[in-house]
This record gives sequence, structure tokens and C-alpha cells, in this order.
Amino acid sequence: MNILQLTNYPTGKPQHGGQLRARHVAEELRSVGHSVKSLAVYVEGHYSPDSEDDISFGENSPFWDPDIHFLSDYLTGLFAAGDKVALAAIEQVADSHKVDAIICEHPWLMAAAAKVATARPGLRLIYSSHNVESRLKRGVLLKSDISRNECDRLVAAIEELELEATARADLVVACTDADANYYRANVPTAKVVVAGNGVEPFSCKPDRVESWRKFISVPFPVFVSSAHFPNAAGFWDMMAPGLTFLRPEEKVLIVGGVSDLIMKMKGFDEYWMLNRDRMEVMGRMEKTELQAIVSAAHVILLPIVEGEGSNLKTAEALEAGCSIVATSKAFRGFEEAMGLPHVNIADDPVSFRRKVRQILDAPRYIGGTPEEIRSRFHWKHLLKDAVTQIGLLGR
Repeated sequence: MNILQLTNYPTGKPQHGGQLRARHVAEELRSVGHSVKSLAVYVEGHYSPDSEDDISFGENSPFWDPDIHFLSDYLTGLFAAGDKVALAAIEQVADSHKVDAIICEHPWLMAAAAKVATARPGLRLIYSSHNVESRLKRGVLLKSDISRNECDRLVAAIEELELEATARADLVVACTDADANYYRANVPTAKVVVAGNGVEPFSCKPDRVESWRKFISVPFPVFVSSAHFPNAAGFWDMMAPGLTFLRPEEKVLIVGGVSDLIMKMKGFDEYWMLNRDRMEVMGRMEKTELQAIVSAAHVILLPIVEGEGSNLKTAEALEAGCSIVATSKAFRGFEEAMGLPHVNIADDPVSFRRKVRQILDAPRYIGGTPEEIRSRFHWKHLLKDAVTQIGLLGR
């Protein structure tokens, strides 16, 4: 089939989890012979375009609302479906590539895809869900300055959009069993397949892993995340009241886009001088370097306290095979790995910090994650059923 993949971010050089998932969905579809054209619609300046077909809109657009700038993905969907020029551009790409199906990553662009499909009988629609957005956005909105009434209005609008996407789709690709059950309960006619978040096998070299270990010179924890507000907040929630449990020579390595947020969060302030001294903020890193530094860690931190779907960083931590301290939320979709000897679950700050301290004081865990478990969380395995079901739509 010829497939148009609509995303609210470019996927050519993925940095965060959503980009990685969308990129691997496209790659796995191509691996079995489908032709996939990816098209991104996003706010100007938030990303660099992948191609000349990408569509951006500025903050001077009538669809932009500065009061809810943190819902830029939601605003992007309103723009794509409501702006005649943008919709015509999507239609032009769909026609030029003679697409048989449109797959929307997240619900935001599904309304635009439905308008394209209305004038093109036989065009299949696929809703690829990364999480239950209405529940995720409620958590974000409750932490913002908007009123409770406005919060409820926006959550209701997002839930309606999400369930309309589910009802319109010929196939829903859910991220976890819990998400799939939500869609089935609310739209009983929905056809749903589960495809969890995963990881590609690490390609970093052992000598590079050892180089990082020697360079840091002391056992270290690592926290890797994209610039996702709930993840940064979760770090400080589980580190509360701060990094006082670390010794003067010990530092938490902060890696990824979260580096831009970590010192701006409320939890950083109380012991800010000590917290700053106990962190090494590494920023964004090239893929194999990131793999090497995670593999070199004495313990990987997964302090996920809110959110939906499943966490790609959990799959990466299991691939690295180091000791892990995580909340139970971090293991949504990875429940079968929770009993492994190097996986430690702690759901309150005292237990979380105590477990990290115990692991730092103990010899390094070298047992790794068994291959038969690691392989279950590789993208090729996790996306197999979804790719098969998408292929069946073309018959």
C-alpha cells in the first residue's frame, strides 16, 4: 500500500519518544514493502522541517492561542483541519503519492485526515495512539494557571477529538493493553491492535562504554528524558527534598532534552546549590553515545509519576541491562520484566532515594537483561502485529 503518515513533528532526526515511535512505525511498514510518505504539521520554530512538504503555522495564526501554548499539538490539529491552505496541501501530498491509507500518529491530525478521506472513497484511516491524551493533558492543565472550568472544557474537547479519531479509524494502534481497553470501552465497534513502545538493539561499542565509566570514575546514576514537563517534574518528585543523599563526589548525569528543564522545576529550588553541585547536565547526545553512557551507568533512574502509554526509556534501560530504580508507572507495558533481579520498584521518594543509595553502595550489577526478555521489547517484535493488521486493510 501507499501510506501517508501524518505527525505533529518531523521524524527524520528523532529526539523524543514520539518521534522515535513514529519513525519506527514507518520503517517497519517499509520493511514489508509498503511505501510510506511522512508529512509533519507543527508550530513554526518548534522544529526544523524534514522536507518541503512539511507544513508549519506561526503564532500569528488565528488557530494559535497563547494562553494554551503548552497544548501546541492540540492547536496544530485545529489548524490542519480548519485552515483551507493547509488542508489543500495535505490533499495534494495524498494525491501525488496515490495513497491508499493515512496513519495519524496521535489524534490531533485525524480530523484533517477524515476530511481528506471524505472526498476519496476507499481511503483507509489508521489512528496510531501513543497514549490516552485526554488523561495526560488533564494532568498538564491542572498544573497550569488556567481556571478549573477552562481545564474541564479543554479536556472534554480533547476527549471528544480522541474518541472521534477512534470511531473514524479503520484500525486503532494502541500503546498498551490498558489504552486498548479504554478505546474498546468507549467505542465498542473499534478494531484495536496493541503495539507497545520499544527500543532498537544497542550498537554502541564496549570500549566506549568502558571509556565513559572510567571518565566518570565513580558509580553514577543516570536520568535520560526528552524535554517533557511531566518527566522533569517526576524527577524532583521522587528526589524530594533534593539530591542530599548523594555524596559530594557523586553526581546524577542528566541526559537528553530534559536538560533544558531540570533546573527550572520547582523541586530544584529548595537545595539549589547542593542540587546543582550533584548534577552533571549533559544535554542532547548522539544515539550511540547515549547508548554508551546509559550502559556505563551504575543505576538508571525512571522516576515516572504521571502520563499514559508506555515509556521508551524503560525499554532502553532494559536493553542496557544495568540496575534500574523505577516507579511502577514506568513499567506500564513492561510488567513481565518487573520481577528481574536488577529491576527495583519504588513509588515514594523515601523508598526511591534509599534504593538508589543502596545500589550505589553495592557492587555493580553485571547480569544484564536476558536476551529472551530484551528481544520482546525490540521495535520489530512489538510492531509486528500492527504492521500485519495495517497490511490487511489493503486487501
